[in-house]
Amino acid sequence: MEDISLVLLRDYLVKVGSKLADEVITTPLATILDQMELYTGPKENRLLRNVAAMMFCENQNKFFPYTQIDVVTFPNGKMKDPNNFTEVTFKGSVPQMIKQTMDYIKSNVLKEHVRKVSGRQEAERFWNYPYDAIEEAVVNSVYHRDFLQHEPIEITIEPSGISILNCPGPDRSISKEDIAKGDMLKSRRYRNRRLGDFLKELDLTEGRSTGVPTIQAKLAENGSPRAIFETTDDRLTFLVTIPIHEGCSDSSEESIETVGFGSEKTSNSSEKTSNSSEKILELIKQNPKISAAGIAMEIGISSRGVEKQIKKLREAGIIKRNGADKGGYWEIVNLDND
Repeated sequence: MEDISLVLLRDYLVKVGSKLADEVITTPLATILDQMELYTGPKENRLLRNVAAMMFCENQNKFFPYTQIDVVTFPNGKMKDPNNFTEVTFKGSVPQMIKQTMDYIKSNVLKEHVRKVSGRQEAERFWNYPYDAIEEAVVNSVYHRDFLQHEPIEITIEPSGISILNCPGPDRSISKEDIAKGDMLKSRRYRNRRLGDFLKELDLTEGRSTGVPTIQAKLAENGSPRAIFETTDDRLTFLVTIPIHEGCSDSSEESIETVGFGSEKTSNSSEKTSNSSEKILELIKQNPKISAAGIAMEIGISSRGVEKQIKKLREAGIIKRNGADKGGYWEIVNLDND
């Protein structure tokens, strides 16, 4: 009982418009928690539910170790410059972690871009990442994590995109085909259902398997590439990759400069394309099953840029695909053609 924060409890009750907010100071805490149905067990051995600690304990690591969000930023990309990174950790109650993480990303990562389009009076405006899509992904990573696993949520920020790694993966009732499609992940079993109820009351989630469609819809509205969802065969982890808007990527900026500044930029662009191809081939050597999204995160360009490079390598007869798009692997056929 002494671990429950009256400040966090009242703050929640005020936000959801509960009449109990005015009674927190004058009414015994046990009575308030009882009215919120936060007790379980018989009268002679009543225990607070886990969700009480998740929502209203400032130090929930006391009960659920490593319940935290680690945000790691690689300004030059993890593959290019692995030793150059910054890391910040957010702890506290579930609402505190979500708010602190989103405040940090909003202040340090999100940027609006304005691009003049030839022949059009109005400029094109877009964000490198839409806030709502990132928030939905962050909230869902907390909502669906296994609080018994002592693993933090890890958010990696690179020039090509943001990835959110969570433990464990989706329930096995969701097929790998549906995960790969990235349209809707409808589970027959929900983790932390009561936590989800609290988050819905705070308007942080809608539930009903709407998280993935919301992410994809917000990205589409911003003109961004679709998010990519991946899990391992044993469902130990779940990786969400949100690519940067192509108007903000290095490859996109190069193409714009090429049109405006002539052959010198074209030469630079060709040189960078060659370097990208070499890095892609090296990654395929190391891991023939690596995905385009995985390559993009490693070398710091957009997923679509990687797909274009792969297409060129296939057409040149340098690599080929064995098996299906999902579950297959890459094979380097002839490097002499490069």
